[in-house]
Amino acid sequence: VFPTEQKRAKRLGFLGKFKVSHHCYANLWGNLYNSINVFTWSLQDLQEKQRISREQELMKRRNLQSYQNDILQRQRQFEQREMEMQSLEKHVNFENENSRKAYYREFKKVVEAADVILEVLDARDPLGCRCPQVERAIIQSGTNKKIVLVLNKIDLVSKEIVEKWIKYLRNEFPTVAFKASTQQQTKNLKRSNVPVTQATSELLSSSACVGADCLMKLLGNYCRNLDIKTAITVGVVGFPNVGKSSLINSLKRARACSVGATPGVTKCLQEIHLDKHIKLLDCPGIVMATSTSDAGMILRNCVKIEQLVDPLPPVEAILRRCSKTQIMDHYGVPDFHTALEFLALLARHQGKLKKGGLPDTDKAAKGVLMDWTGGRISYFTHPPETHTLPTHVSAEIVTEMGKAFDWDELEKGNEEVLAGSSCPDVQMGFCMETAGMTQGDQGDLPPTLEMDRGFEDQLEVLKDASESMEEDQDPEFGPMTVEIKSQKVKTAANEAPPRAPNLKEIVDVDPLLQGQALLAAGKKRKKQQKRADKIATKLSDSLTAAMDFSFSDS
Repeated sequence: VFPTEQKRAKRLGFLGKFKVSHHCYANLWGNLYNSINVFTWSLQDLQEKQRISREQELMKRRNLQSYQNDILQRQRQFEQREMEMQSLEKHVNFENENSRKAYYREFKKVVEAADVILEVLDARDPLGCRCPQVERAIIQSGTNKKIVLVLNKIDLVSKEIVEKWIKYLRNEFPTVAFKASTQQQTKNLKRSNVPVTQATSELLSSSACVGADCLMKLLGNYCRNLDIKTAITVGVVGFPNVGKSSLINSLKRARACSVGATPGVTKCLQEIHLDKHIKLLDCPGIVMATSTSDAGMILRNCVKIEQLVDPLPPVEAILRRCSKTQIMDHYGVPDFHTALEFLALLARHQGKLKKGGLPDTDKAAKGVLMDWTGGRISYFTHPPETHTLPTHVSAEIVTEMGKAFDWDELEKGNEEVLAGSSCPDVQMGFCMETAGMTQGDQGDLPPTLEMDRGFEDQLEVLKDASESMEEDQDPEFGPMTVEIKSQKVKTAANEAPPRAPNLKEIVDVDPLLQGQALLAAGKKRKKQQKRADKIATKLSDSLTAAMDFSFSDS
């Protein structure tokens, strides 16, 4: 016990020793904690009562009119968001509308210049890849122009399905089974001489081309039957991503045309000389009619997945066409009832989550669409059981078109192409019903989306329009792949000596001298960079000296 405490005890009248218990301090702190907790609880109760009283007072003041105004304000906000989404969709579609007339003009050029038109079809849905407007335009251009249907991508469906479609389509036009080469090299593309009927599964699964000999024989028979001594022009048309440019590269055995898995790679007419007797014309993809739904365009890979604002409707269309059991087995998801529930399960299964662990259904939907367009979801369609001629094709036209070809030789060639081939099993893909022919756009645009007259006039002659297209930078067209010879400029006698070319000018230089021009341009660029560095250093030093406000001690 401390001395001060003893003195205090004596003064208060306590006798004996004064002992201080340590338990009193513990009780003191415990009581303090209890008091703090009680005060905190009381404060929380008070705040809750105040909040409830404020809400009650607010509900008393709010009448029916204010409640109605609140609902109207929320409705206006919702409508504004919907209008923003629609304007975004129109902005994306406006890029497509700007190119409709240009693409249709390119198609008309091909039809006018070609003697034989190859309409390329996807073997998974051949009827859906046919366009009645295209065939009608070819028929109306004259009976001297012939239509040949090329059934491309036969390696993606079974042999039985290919045979059924060939039997169905040859009732109208000559049909050739074909598989384009998928090699990435630029020259000497492999082309198999084995007929499609004798092609093995290893050959069909390889990158070699199959069916080119049958197509070349068909064109040769056309020249012999019509006694054509000069060269013929063959146009290649079809919807985007059916393999038009790949077919030309396979026949040319070189990468003469740019190819890609996204629609719109070919922007304008391209002329490729196969040999001295055959000239091929590559045409941009046929533009679908504006009435075609997004789901229909997705099923035919005619729209870019990145431009979709709402990917849910196309996924719903795919789920309606496919079996739920096959979808569950393919993606490894449990049973679902709606498309949104399927996307939520798929997003969780693939780890596509937002903040807070919420499933990112948009990413999952675009992933499904990428699987569909990329071929990871295999599908096929059966031809109709009974064949009926379309309204734009008559029996007289079929007879007149068939006179120029050797049907027996064509049938024999297709049988040789398909004999012995081991294509994918029928049960491996999703069987769907064909939706019939797809309507195309003939270049007629709404008044609000009409292109400028000056721009239309420029599109008449594509060679003269290339520079203006580069200035406008139409996002739908992008850079043109047309080679235009640079005009020679007369040089004056007292002109300065030749200088090193810029990097942009190397394209116009002779290919044999491009290496030297590239070295000269590199040296010039280094010199310019050194000069710029010197000027920048001097400017920096002068600014530093001008901004130095320090005073020396004197």
